[in-house]
Amino acid sequence: MVLDAGHGGQDTGAHGPKGLKEKDAVLTLAKALANRLEEAGLQVSLTRSDDTFVPLWERAKLANEQGADLFVSLHLNAAKAKAARGSEVYFLSLSEGDEESEALARTENGAQEASPAGPGSVIDSILDDLSQKAFLEDSERLAVEVQRQLNRLAGIKERGVKQAPFVVLRSAAMPAVLVETAFISNPKEELKLKDAAFVDQVAQAIAKGVRSYLAGTQGSVKRRAESAR
Repeated sequence: MVLDAGHGGQDTGAHGPKGLKEKDAVLTLAKALANRLEEAGLQVSLTRSDDTFVPLWERAKLANEQGADLFVSLHLNAAKAKAARGSEVYFLSLSEGDEESEALARTENGAQEASPAGPGSVIDSILDDLSQKAFLEDSERLAVEVQRQLNRLAGIKERGVKQAPFVVLRSAAMPAVLVETAFISNPKEELKLKDAAFVDQVAQAIAKGVRSYLAGTQGSVKRRAESAR
């Protein structure tokens, strides 16, 4: 499977009240999660292992090229209300979602498009949508399992599983989810995100969600989804 630490390089993502940068916190989490998944016997690779900028459309492409069975993109949420807290797990929406989810997707997508501009960009966009459409049910099940474990093991307030048009998920030819782990804008959650023990607890929760999902797939999720087309 492929883990994607959101943002990176000049794209810092959100900032906490005390200066914690999303790009740094999610990279730390991605590495901790990779260790936990590898301990469970899974083969894991990262879209970035340092402070490097990777365009959104390149992240799922890397997963596709590696033939990954799952794609998990890690992020941190932010809100004007400092009291906002908890985790949210998203899977792709091919249409407009609710206003809050749409606003979050616009923030995470930034100015990046699903693929570089060019003569084939419209066709590429259509193919991306078709590619992920085959895996939406599996993506939802994965999102549900990860959200359940985040709530149960990490003690994070559950905000629910949602859909939104995240560019980073569109071209993934496998079940794919985006995890908004906590609110970096919340001073208390920012402080927790600086705590290695809390980060490992979150990593354990996400890893358990992934393992729970895989336990119910009865074999290769990719082959199973493809055979259902």
